[in-house]
Amino acid sequence: IQKVIQFLLAGNIAEITTLFAATLLNFDAPLLAAHILWVNLATATLPALALGVDPAGRDIMSCPPVRTGTLFERDLVWRVVVQGVFVAAMTTIAYWIGSTMSGHTAGQTMAFCVLALSQMLRALNQRSNTEPIWVRSGERNVWLMLSVAASAALMGCVLFVPGMRGAFELGTLSTG
Repeated sequence: IQKVIQFLLAGNIAEITTLFAATLLNFDAPLLAAHILWVNLATATLPALALGVDPAGRDIMSCPPVRTGTLFERDLVWRVVVQGVFVAAMTTIAYWIGSTMSGHTAGQTMAFCVLALSQMLRALNQRSNTEPIWVRSGERNVWLMLSVAASAALMGCVLFVPGMRGAFELGTLSTG
């Protein structure tokens, strides 16, 4: 339950903080409501469900017990805030770079991509709060891998199918 809560809350904090930071910096909206809804539906829901069936980590018994009656221990709140603010900073920076170099639509597209990609990467990393993703061993969560692949495929449809790209008011990104 804590994995799912941490994953979803950090994503929501990132979205809110991105819009708040853009307002403070007097930027145009880096994300549209449709973008936030899509990120929540396509790149957060499936991985969150898969994290719900993730096996316990191998170091679970070496961690101190959580106080009964609460899911929100101090470390969990800290991780949620730090992750949310970090993703918001990266999303805002992506918008700023894109809009400065190629205009508002490119900035929105970059912010949308960074936010969605960060959700998928955080889902993979969310399996443990003590081991980095490249060290983690033990049981594999096939459902998590499938959910991230499905989320990536859905994002690919939005970014590369012209009709869907137009519905989300996204542009194409180029290197030049």
